[in-house]
Amino acid sequence: MNNAKRNNTIFSLENQPLFTREGASYITKHYSFGILSTEVPLWTPSPTKCINLTSVQASAPLGVTLTLSSNGNAFFALRVTSHSAAISQQFPSEYRFKPNDAISLRTSDEERATETSGASNATQVAYNSRSDFINVANATGLPNMQFATLNSALITRTSGRLVLEYSNLVPSASSQLQIESVKINFYCRLSLTLAVGTSSMIYYWRPDPAEDWIQLQQESLSLIGTIDHLSVPIQQDITTEVLAATNPWNVIKNMQTSFVGGHTGLGLGNTIQLDAVVIDIRMVGKNEISLFGSET
Repeated sequence: MNNAKRNNTIFSLENQPLFTREGASYITKHYSFGILSTEVPLWTPSPTKCINLTSVQASAPLGVTLTLSSNGNAFFALRVTSHSAAISQQFPSEYRFKPNDAISLRTSDEERATETSGASNATQVAYNSRSDFINVANATGLPNMQFATLNSALITRTSGRLVLEYSNLVPSASSQLQIESVKINFYCRLSLTLAVGTSSMIYYWRPDPAEDWIQLQQESLSLIGTIDHLSVPIQQDITTEVLAATNPWNVIKNMQTSFVGGHTGLGLGNTIQLDAVVIDIRMVGKNEISLFGSET
């Protein structure tokens, strides 16, 4: 009998032997993960050993399908559909694998959560020693076709910098979510009716009020025409920068955006308008799975 040994310490008579299976240590494999588009090994047995899987438990804050496979063949799938739900599956008998075969996991049909927010506060600071925007408070909130406006002037160049602050960007369930993307949407328009000088819009952000501004892009016109981002915003992707931080959620909590406008030409009729600067955060769940069993 394989994995069996004779126990002579219980019965002293040779004609009454007791044979017991050599006990395998109980093993729990626990993992936390986000999206796994390709198979990732979860449990690799010791050399020449077989995995004996007895049960699986999984939880996810957002809907997701978890598929377990071994040696390239899927053998079990769980669909978690309820918020923060946990599912347990106890096998009627242990699921025994071939020697050296590992158990792998991939995810599919992942649900996403989104957080969209306009600025909660807008202030103007000097740019090139000028603070010429009017109706600054109109730049707060979501797009509503009410504008903070910078007009050109007859005898002076005009400019200004708007600083946008945000509140409640971090969702209450952030500990259960991973950031997938962060994008800044500028709803703005530059209109030149007088081709004198250059008018510009410059887009910035920074991860913390103590940090320097990071320029994202500049758009300018020196000929009569319009740059219009009021219906379809100009979008800036800062995902890489946010995820590079030690704590990305701290960046989301403290980040600011800035919109700079300037008219170098003298004369009336050139206009820069800012409707809103909106942050879009896309998130996936922090999923968890536990595998229970042994190796023999």
